[in-house]
Amino acid sequence: MHELSLAHAVVRTVVGALPEPDARVTAVRLRIGELSGVVAAALEFAFDVATAGTALAGAELVVQPAPVVIDCPTCGRQPLADIRSFTCPRCGQPCGEVVGGKELEIVDITLADAADPAAPADGPGTAAPGPEALRAGVLAKNDLLAAGLRGWFTTSEVRVSNWVSGPGSGKTALLEALLTTAAARGLRPAALVGDCATDNDARRLARSGALVRQIVTDGTCHLEADMVSAHLDGWDLADVDLLAIENVGNLVCPTGFDLGEDTRIALLSVTEGEDKPLKYPQTFHRADVIVVTKVDLADAVEWDREGALAALRAVNPDAAIIETSARTGAGVELLLDVLLGASALTSDAPHLQEAT
Repeated sequence: MHELSLAHAVVRTVVGALPEPDARVTAVRLRIGELSGVVAAALEFAFDVATAGTALAGAELVVQPAPVVIDCPTCGRQPLADIRSFTCPRCGQPCGEVVGGKELEIVDITLADAADPAAPADGPGTAAPGPEALRAGVLAKNDLLAAGLRGWFTTSEVRVSNWVSGPGSGKTALLEALLTTAAARGLRPAALVGDCATDNDARRLARSGALVRQIVTDGTCHLEADMVSAHLDGWDLADVDLLAIENVGNLVCPTGFDLGEDTRIALLSVTEGEDKPLKYPQTFHRADVIVVTKVDLADAVEWDREGALAALRAVNPDAAIIETSARTGAGVELLLDVLLGASALTSDAPHLQEAT
């Protein structure tokens, strides 16, 4: 549950901003965007655990939802009533830039004062720190490190992709095919593989000839920038052309964590159902490339191709969409070209990119 790590980050941020070492916090107000991938109820439970024994013990957590706001080229800024349809609510056109809804920030806190019977008997009340001391954001540390990683990747001229999907999407099989194809072209591929408990996927990917390292998260349901940084130690990125980061199989938790990638990939297998993007709109909306996997099974599972396209375009009008099959190799060459920047797919294509 990534909400526990976020709750600990909230506690660290608040404690670090307290004006007095003995100040006691009675309430914390958070703004959580609908696209942040944070489950408010889970965060509230985790908050009680994370605050134990700290200045926030017993504090109330107040969650303020932040709606998704788009900047429509025609109508200007508009809130979305439904995050399963990224179209302007006024003109009906596919939305422009998303300018709100990804927040995860501390709005303000309330401190105990001298009149509070639960306040320390020997200490007067203290003034709460201003918003500027808190709004750096709970994810500020991760985002700062991710920005550093992105600079390192750019300087080293390595293309980096972050692969996100649910369990069973065929992500590892497709990655193995992609890395094998890259090596056959004379490229120097590498992969970091996130998994809660085993190194099975890393051993599979190593068969491609790529450099591979496993990141065992010990139950954490997503990768974070510091995990990526730590597992790059000892690699000379100047000797790597393509780095694929296989995130933990989860369509919720990885959403809010930047890993320094230049391309975020969301995978949807034909065996999962056409409506999966509507069930997990945050993940599919934030993808640069959406990869449909296992298309060799499409007929067997009665895959509704047009229905899938409609669902994908509803939550992400701009992403490139590629059909692939790890078994037949369909779409793998095209996907590799896109990741290397050697090929571009138009976002306004009326159909999925045909697997060939």
